Amino acid sequence: MKVRDIAVKEVHCAEPEMDLAQIATMMKRHNVGVIPVCDGKKLMGMLTDRDLVLSCMASGADPEKCTARQFMTSHAVAITPDTEIDEAARIMGAEQLHRLPVVEDDELVGILSLGDIAFALDDDGLVGETLRRISTPTSVMAS
Repeated sequence: MKVRDIAVKEVHCAEPEMDLAQIATMMKRHNVGVIPVCDGKKLMGMLTDRDLVLSCMASGADPEKCTARQFMTSHAVAITPDTEIDEAARIMGAEQLHRLPVVEDDELVGILSLGDIAFALDDDGLVGETLRRISTPTSVMAS
């Protein structure tokens, strides 16, 4: 099975100069924990709820004065719609990511989450192993 068969295709993006308060509102409205940052349809980075809280707010910064560009993860790991699901799961585990942007012809076309894989496949072993790898502290994986 390929990523194109199960990835979410309706993706809400932030612009690089949007403030983090606006993006937090987007996350709440769409019930998501990640927002891609895009210039048009070109993926520039990813911004998670964790980025908002730990990188911005916990440092004492004002979310209305912080921009997506400042706090996004640039050069996000991405996959294509033709990536096999087991390869996407391997990448998620290796990179410790719960979600991967799906890019085709330099444009964002979807997002794949571990939850999408869990619902689509009847393979608890693949999902469990991927979650274990995502959740393993980096220092343990390096050894």
